[in-house]
Amino acid sequence: MSKRLVLWLNAPHAAWLDPADTPLALGALAVDAARKSLPRDMLKGPELDTIFARRFDLTRREASEMRAACEAVAAAVSSGERLSQLIVAHVPEGERRLLADCMTEELSRHPAGSPAVLRTLSARFGLEAVPTHSL
Repeated sequence: MSKRLVLWLNAPHAAWLDPADTPLALGALAVDAARKSLPRDMLKGPELDTIFARRFDLTRREASEMRAACEAVAAAVSSGERLSQLIVAHVPEGERRLLADCMTEELSRHPAGSPAVLRTLSARFGLEAVPTHSL
């Protein structure tokens, strides 16, 4: 886990988001969204590993390690809502959309996937809409 990233997430006035930490910050948002904003157990560890592997061009093992680091970062942040606000304010929309699109693709395989779930995901990533063509 990046201590610098955790510092920034909990005290953004005292630090800055290092561009090298952007994937980990986005991953922490994905983990938090999966746990707190989506229906229970819709995206679990293996699904998040698939998303991270696809988005960041990782092996399964690397994706699993990234997820573990993202879970630690998400747990160290005081508020999931604050996490979303910071990511939206400091990470370009294109980067946020790329990860949201990977999540949408994975959600399209889930029987409980729906436009309402996609709207929730879009809101967490600060996006107007995630394409619903796959649902």
